Amino acid sequence: MASEMMEALMTLCQEKHIDELYLLDRLEQSLAKSYADVLHLSYGARVTIDRTTGKVYVYELVPKGEPDEETGEYTEFDEVDVTPEGTSRFAAQHAKNEIRALVRDAARQQIYEEFSHRIGDIITGTVLQSTPDFTIIKIREGVEAELPHFDLRRFPEERDERPFGERYGHNQRIKAIIIDVRNPNNAQPAVRGERQRPPIVVS
Repeated sequence: MASEMMEALMTLCQEKHIDELYLLDRLEQSLAKSYADVLHLSYGARVTIDRTTGKVYVYELVPKGEPDEETGEYTEFDEVDVTPEGTSRFAAQHAKNEIRALVRDAARQQIYEEFSHRIGDIITGTVLQSTPDFTIIKIREGVEAELPHFDLRRFPEERDERPFGERYGHNQRIKAIIIDVRNPNNAQPAVRGERQRPPIVVS
C-alpha cells in the first residue's frame, strides 16, 4: 500500500507539475498536525515519509529538560515512535488534499503574476453579478474582476469606479481598466477595475 501510494503521488506530481520534495514536506507537516489531534499528543508530533518505500512514521514529541524561563515553553524534545496502523491510507487521503491545495495555490499565483503586470490595460468581461456596491465580471474561466461602486455619502474618501447612473445586466459584456490586483492567501487574486476613464466611458 505504501509503495503504491508513492507511485500514485509521483504520477500526480508529474501531471500537475508539482515539486515532489515540496509536496512531501507539506504532507509531513499536515500529517503531523492531524496525528497530534487524532492521537491526543499534548506537545505535537513529527511525521516522516520514507522517500523510497512511502512508509509513514509518526513520532510523539515528549519535552525534556526545563521550560524556557521567559516563555514557559519547552525547546527540546525526545521522540517516541507511536506509528498507528493504516498510516499509508491516511497519508494517501491527505496527499490528495495537499495536491488539490497546491494546484489552487499555483493557479492563484499564475493569475496574480499575469494581471499584476497588466495594470492600466483594458479588459473585456461578462457581468456575473451586479449589486449596489459592486459588479463582478468574468474575464475568462476562473478569472473574475471586481468593479466597486462606492456610495460617496458613506465613503466620501473613495471613488465610484463606474460612470454616474450606469447599470449593468446579467451576461452583459463590458470593458474596464485594471487598476489593482490583490493576492490574498486563501482566495483568488482580486482583479479590480474601473470604467471612469474616457476610453471606457465611450465604449
